[in-house]
Amino acid sequence: MSLTGIAALIAAVSFAVLAGAGVYLAVRFTRVIGDAATLVRETKTGQQELLVRANAAVDRANAQLDKSEVVTESMGELGASITELAGQAAALAGIGRSVGGAVIGGPLGRAAAVAYGVRHAVAIRRGTAARGNALAGQVVTGAELAPAGRREPGATR
Repeated sequence: MSLTGIAALIAAVSFAVLAGAGVYLAVRFTRVIGDAATLVRETKTGQQELLVRANAAVDRANAQLDKSEVVTESMGELGASITELAGQAAALAGIGRSVGGAVIGGPLGRAAAVAYGVRHAVAIRRGTAARGNALAGQVVTGAELAPAGRREPGATR
């Protein structure tokens, strides 16, 4: 064999090795592409199921929001009613203070105070007014007793 024949043989073997490697890589690449395509199909199916569940969740959320709008409107009406009631209660409290002040500090209250004072003064004059305020279970001395004939000495109230 000549030098050119040996060079041709080395070139042919190198080409065969490179061609074999290319075929091997092409087969492996085809397998990888097939696996990727299968993964994409499975993912697409999972995505569709996920979208169906997400749409159902959104529908449920919308239904609950519709219900909460009704509750919110009712709470708004309740707040307005409470505010109105508070205003009426404040007005009644003002009237109560006015009436109470008129009764106690007005002519009727003054007349009651005068009547009590006169009744108390008459009772003192007659000697029938209570002398001291004994508590239950407290011993009352003779000086604190009412006029004779009403209680025995040493008796308790």
